[in-house]
Amino acid sequence: MVTRPGDDLLDLTPSILLTAPSEQDIAKAEALMASLPKVRWDDLEAAAEITEAIARRLGDDRALLRTLVGRALRTPELREKFECHALDDKIVIWDDQDKGLRIRLRLANTDQYERVHNHRYSFTAYILHGAYQHTLYATDQPLDESADVSRFWPYFVREEPAGRCITLDHEQLHTTITEPETISLMIQSPARKQRAFMIRRDDGTVWYRLGAAEESAERRAEVRMSDERMHHWLSRLEAFGLL
Repeated sequence: MVTRPGDDLLDLTPSILLTAPSEQDIAKAEALMASLPKVRWDDLEAAAEITEAIARRLGDDRALLRTLVGRALRTPELREKFECHALDDKIVIWDDQDKGLRIRLRLANTDQYERVHNHRYSFTAYILHGAYQHTLYATDQPLDESADVSRFWPYFVREEPAGRCITLDHEQLHTTITEPETISLMIQSPARKQRAFMIRRDDGTVWYRLGAAEESAERRAEVRMSDERMHHWLSRLEAFGLL
């Protein structure tokens, strides 16, 4: 077959949509997930140790990750959590709030800009493909509309390559500039606050990220991942050898 540069970027129908995981594979995956320990996110060091082990167990097992993604595609309450945002998209593959385990794939878009932000939740991220340019910030001011973008000071800068795990507290301010199509497996805690703070580095614009329960129906419809976009990401995940 004749190929040309860029052929691997064509969004052919992903094989995961053509061949569903077997009932046996799903049962095995569900049993494994049910056996995972509860994560106590109030002890961040202990949570980091547990969630890194879980992230590597899932991310390094292509067949298992494929089964979990295939299961999520066919589970309506998970499919509704697939979202698209300006800098990244997400595919939620497991959600067990009682154990402190929401697990998703973070899918970085090509366009990136720098925003200092925190999160509604603490999390561990295992970088499967690509890399982050990661910067931690401090400030001495309230995190609201009065925030002065010049008063956020970087104190730690590091590249986070594929294969690295990072764990961050929900209060930590940071930025991540990613290579296009950087893929991470993220394990996040239940929400620790109602909204996350964000400020754009180039112009000081402030906004907030809310949880789904606080968003309007219009906003939920806006961020819901379309089937076309989902097909694109599944194709890329397969092309990268992650599924």
